[in-house]
Amino acid sequence: MPRRLEESPYAFTVPPLDKAVPVARRPVADRAQRMGLALDEGLVQDLELLTTEVVTNSITHTKASCVVCVRWTGERLRVEVTDVDPTLVSPSNAAPLDEGGRGLFLVDALATAWGVEPCTAGKKTWFELTVPTSTEASAESRPSPQEPASAAAA
Repeated sequence: MPRRLEESPYAFTVPPLDKAVPVARRPVADRAQRMGLALDEGLVQDLELLTTEVVTNSITHTKASCVVCVRWTGERLRVEVTDVDPTLVSPSNAAPLDEGGRGLFLVDALATAWGVEPCTAGKKTWFELTVPTSTEASAESRPSPQEPASAAAA
């Protein structure tokens, strides 16, 4: 019997290296697609950007590895980044010429929901995106029973 999506988390460790951040984006998007989620190009870009921001915050501020977990909540795709720093994060007030400090503003703007919570390891920063499953996406693209197939293709 196949496991339900929400029972199938996927996790991996990201080493505390700047070059590891771009590499961490791809497995998150790949896992979401393997879960049967219908990710269009825009959602993949948002997912990768949000993952980059949260992972970058973690390794920049802790100088330690973090763990990234990808799972389906039953309603949304959830990405959690766990690190060793117990300090709960919040958006900072970056000055116009600051090179950094806007990551959580991007997360807040693009994610369906996000947050941070203490955990035994330190803290968990997470974000969620509303993503249709492949079944939902294919059902939306099919014509309704009242709608002729030629009208749906128009």
